[in-house]
Amino acid sequence: MSMFGESHSSAQYASQHVNAEKYDEYRRGHDHIAVNIADLMKAGKPIGDAGVQLWIGKHYEYVCQFWTPNKIAYKSLALTYVMDPAFNATYEAYAEGLAKFIQTAINIWAEENLQ
Repeated sequence: MSMFGESHSSAQYASQHVNAEKYDEYRRGHDHIAVNIADLMKAGKPIGDAGVQLWIGKHYEYVCQFWTPNKIAYKSLALTYVMDPAFNATYEAYAEGLAKFIQTAINIWAEENLQ
């Protein structure tokens, strides 16, 4: 599943914003991060675990390819992961509860790393 949710096909998004190769690169990057965070969550790692926070840092770096959010903006983005049905479905497809797990982990990471 892509970070863009089910409402956007890869071909539609690629034709409007980036070429298909770049879109696939973004999709693979997002998938790699989401899978690793989901694996940590399923292994019972707490949200504040160094490994989880490391992957949240990678998520922030990924987001910075498109936009560089400050603390409030990054935490607001994370809130959309639980509130927006498309974002929520994207993360829940990796593991049940992942949207809330990532949202809470981002809040911790942002407090410690952003202004």
